[in-house]
Amino acid sequence: MHTVTIPEHNITKYIPEDLSECDAQQYIDMAGLIFLHQTGQLNYEEFRVQAIYKLMNMVPEEPKTKLKRNLELSEADENKYSNAYRLSELIDTFFDDGENNQKIIKQNFIHNPVKKFMPFWNNYYGPEDLLSNMKFGEYSDALRLFNQINANGELEMLFPFAAILYRKKKSFIFFRKLLNLYDGDIRQRYNSYSVDARAKVFENTPVGFVWGVYLMFGSFQKWLATAEIPWGGKVLDMSIIFTSEGNEEPETIPGIGMDAVMFAISESGVFGTKKELDERPLIEVLLRMYDIRKRDLELKKLEENAKSKSA
Repeated sequence: MHTVTIPEHNITKYIPEDLSECDAQQYIDMAGLIFLHQTGQLNYEEFRVQAIYKLMNMVPEEPKTKLKRNLELSEADENKYSNAYRLSELIDTFFDDGENNQKIIKQNFIHNPVKKFMPFWNNYYGPEDLLSNMKFGEYSDALRLFNQINANGELEMLFPFAAILYRKKKSFIFFRKLLNLYDGDIRQRYNSYSVDARAKVFENTPVGFVWGVYLMFGSFQKWLATAEIPWGGKVLDMSIIFTSEGNEEPETIPGIGMDAVMFAISESGVFGTKKELDERPLIEVLLRMYDIRKRDLELKKLEENAKSKSA
């Protein structure tokens, strides 16, 4: 957290250094501004100034009259805007520097900053941290749209994408939690046929919400592509799921390299029918995908060694 102190007013404010430190409303506000900047509707300096106003809960003062707008700024006004501009430099920590001075948003969080969202007086609940309450069917549908948005820039897909992940709470959830069959997810069971109806609800929500959902999922994918997960006394290198044929490095957009392994899982029938596979917890399927990919790579290595010996 950045600490900003204004001694003359005895005010101390704490400014997040990146998206991982934002509360739910800050995250939605920042995601909305990031969207406007990344789509060319705000230049970088405008983005920074608007961001610092949002994060400090300040409202820019508008001139009250046309005459006022035509007058030169007073010295106090100039100082105020000058201070806001200097403070806006703190927003630089939300980004990493890429090639050609490109600003790359930091996606270094694995929690869901907005677990509950309430458009039009109805609560919708998102996935838990690390998508721990997600089923494979829900994840595979979300991943398909995520890759589609990445590949083609189809921003209208943001609404069904958010609708896949955010759903209303199950009825009688207090009593459900007492049952042995409770699956740990307070959200209504995922049904792909109900996505379009929820998507229409999210079409009228702030862009910061739907873009924030996209950034959250992308941050999880980025983590998963390099994750080393302790399991059964071993450390599993999940990056092998995301490597393409003939390429040992994880892909730039994590997720595309999973397609072949996901297809193999479905074809193998190891989890039963397609419907039964979709109902399995995501973590179980990811571990199985790791196992299939690892055995595939080991088999190829044995074949290459055999060829080199026979040559």
